[in-house]
Amino acid sequence: MPHLDIRLPMRWSDTDGYGHVNNAAMLTLLEEARIRAFWGAPDEQVALGAEVLPSALPTFDGGSSVHTVVASHRVEYGRELPFRRDDVIVRLWLSRIGGASLTIDYLVLTGEDPDGAAPYATARTVIVLVDEATGRPTRIPAELRGSLARFTGEPLRFRD
Repeated sequence: MPHLDIRLPMRWSDTDGYGHVNNAAMLTLLEEARIRAFWGAPDEQVALGAEVLPSALPTFDGGSSVHTVVASHRVEYGRELPFRRDDVIVRLWLSRIGGASLTIDYLVLTGEDPDGAAPYATARTVIVLVDEATGRPTRIPAELRGSLARFTGEPLRFRD
């Protein structure tokens, strides 16, 4: 299945009094992975060494008249994720490309389980593309839809 593995450092502030990643911090990890995967760095930051991923889409850069907003999140926790000094791996892919929306599925993993047999969390985010001027949803252009198709995979199954 096509996917992107985004490696993220864990911050001490991501953990709570119980010593594991707080539920709100988990959403921040997912956000960081989503931004790194799909939003390209500005040219001046690339010139200074910013990472350029092949998944970065020009429509999501700062100069675009199209913006994205989060429509929903769903997170299911498989087990506690304690503080780690090695990177967390957020595996993500698009499970649905709608008319004006994208559904991003995630597995939160570590190097001990790179195949995702026992993810720390499974999650889904639905984002909607909106026109900056009107704030209304805007259809995903055909050329962008084609670029996105290479990152599509099977949707996750969640507990009922």
